[in-house]
Amino acid sequence: MCQHTLAGLSIAPAEVYRNTQAYFVIYDSESDVLNVVRDNETLKQLAPYDVVVTCQATSEKYEDYDFVSRYFWPANGGDEDPVTGSIHTGLAPLWAKRLAKNELVAYQASSRGGVLDCTVAGDRVLISGNAVSYLTGFITVKE
Repeated sequence: MCQHTLAGLSIAPAEVYRNTQAYFVIYDSESDVLNVVRDNETLKQLAPYDVVVTCQATSEKYEDYDFVSRYFWPANGGDEDPVTGSIHTGLAPLWAKRLAKNELVAYQASSRGGVLDCTVAGDRVLISGNAVSYLTGFITVKE
């Protein structure tokens, strides 16, 4: 486990894993996920990896969800992402295995928050939900 992960979060995790995108910090309760405070300067030292904090949803407040998460990406130039589909391609298989189910409902507990429906189908993860448009435009690729 990277010591910057521990130093960059105010609450000690129960477990920590890493894939090609991020450190996966597992907590025992929603209150840990909701209340953890991050030190962005310390988390920047994890580059190129980001940090996702997560736990199984167990309280009445989150009874409609299988797991809860927050996603921090200061190592790649940002802060806390509101709702992140890409990190759920790693979270869904983790929770699918732990919960012994392939269809999951996730809640990303950012200030805006968002719900993602996740299906683990073999080596694929299908993610759906409602999106919020934040930009409309055109991109021109010059050769």
